[in-house]
Amino acid sequence: MKFKQYTIYILASLLTACTVQYNLQSHSESSFDVKSASDSAIAAIIAPYKARVDSVMDKVLCISDVEMKKGKPESLLGNFVCDLCLKRYSDIADICIMNTGGLRSTLPKGKITRRDIFKLMPFENELVVLELEEKDYLEMLQYITKRGGEPFAGTNISMDKNGNAISQSFDLSKGKIRILTSDYLANGGDKMSFFQGKEQNLVGEKLRDAILNYCISKDTISSKLDNRLIIVE
Repeated sequence: MKFKQYTIYILASLLTACTVQYNLQSHSESSFDVKSASDSAIAAIIAPYKARVDSVMDKVLCISDVEMKKGKPESLLGNFVCDLCLKRYSDIADICIMNTGGLRSTLPKGKITRRDIFKLMPFENELVVLELEEKDYLEMLQYITKRGGEPFAGTNISMDKNGNAISQSFDLSKGKIRILTSDYLANGGDKMSFFQGKEQNLVGEKLRDAILNYCISKDTISSKLDNRLIIVE
């Protein structure tokens, strides 16, 4: 019995101590360079695994005719990614939209390796299809225009600088518009609020894998600018 009481006393004391409040009067921040020699033993252990990974990551998948960079209002890189995704899922999607910030690197002219694709798309984003009503679709066009352009495929857009549609090539009489995008954007990422609350259908493939599979299937890849977005002053 005494043991139990003593234990309770200790616990109560600890709880009391945890409730003490401290006021921070000042603080300072400093950074220090940390230099140390590499551990040769660890390096020797890692070496065979690194060599195996490098052999996979540095394998040439295809050849690119051009260097593909991202940019606005359209870019070789953005057109390339959206075009290949929409072509792959044209039976279930009408339009593909991505975001410039999600493309994290460029694709060089010449040899394209698996490592290049992982640098371009390091995220585990899944491809999804969702449906938009005309109102939400026009809001998406306004978003693209006000941002000065974002990667998309499946329609040509002519807008004024305020985001009002002058013309667009998608046939709105079809009813709902099927949009292919990433799960990150479908959940409202990068302020794409027009996607929020819509039912998402996973296609069963990551965006990075779609790019990889396309490159593996081609000897040569390319891209071009086609004035798919024109902002009229």
